[in-house]
Amino acid sequence: MTLKQIRYFQALCHNLNLRSCAKELNITQSALSLAISELEKSLNTLLFDRNAKFFSLNEKGRLFLKQVEPLMLELERIEKSMQNDQSYELNLKVSQNVGTYLLGSFLDQKTENIKLILSLDNTKNIIKAVLDKEVDIGLIEGICKDKDIKKIKICDDELIVVSNKDLKKAFFIDELSSFKWLTREHGSGAKEVFMSALPKDVRLNIAYELNSTAMIKELVKHGDFLAVLPQFSVKEELENKKLFQVRLKNFKISRELCLIYHKSKKPNENFSKLCEFLKFCIQKDLV
Repeated sequence: MTLKQIRYFQALCHNLNLRSCAKELNITQSALSLAISELEKSLNTLLFDRNAKFFSLNEKGRLFLKQVEPLMLELERIEKSMQNDQSYELNLKVSQNVGTYLLGSFLDQKTENIKLILSLDNTKNIIKAVLDKEVDIGLIEGICKDKDIKKIKICDDELIVVSNKDLKKAFFIDELSSFKWLTREHGSGAKEVFMSALPKDVRLNIAYELNSTAMIKELVKHGDFLAVLPQFSVKEELENKKLFQVRLKNFKISRELCLIYHKSKKPNENFSKLCEFLKFCIQKDLV
């Protein structure tokens, strides 16, 4: 059973003259007759009573018409919506920190005709999802050098070390190695950048690896821990003096925030506009 057969069936239901219906459909009578016969064969039942070139719906035909008409109307609606360039759906997977702290303006101001399927994950999993074409756009805060991925840089961002105490003086990073550290889990872009930036001879005392920035912040607030976090994720805590930045000597940790998509994707105007608007909103929220 095919859509073409069903459309021919509907047409014949409204014009029961085989010749006249074939003319309306701009096909031959034999093509129309064959399509209806193939449809009946696939359903294992007759849909029409035949009399020379005239057809009349039988009881099975009337039941089939009643069942398929709502489905065909829905298919027509879907077809029209797909032809409407103003409405579209995108699957967006975002790094946890960016999704939690930097998407407010974008989600508040995006137009209603954009339907977003939004999820949070770490950078490693987002890159894999883009490579596997499970998502249209990824938003990462780590390193991505895969040749099958296109990148749009949003901005540079700084990672900082935080404590629940004002440690007053500045430290070389190796002087902090004996402190208890909290880090994000394996696959986190922030962790990958930080660990890559450490001198090769520095080994930190990592107490816990956690998959939640919010949890790390709470543990640092109430325990004797250090953690490295995006500066934007602790902005409020620094202002309220619930957390303090640990000043470092000759050690600065910066990385790029990027939009990524698969190189095989052909960006249309709507896709490009969405990426530019997302970039603008995040840059604004970082100021």
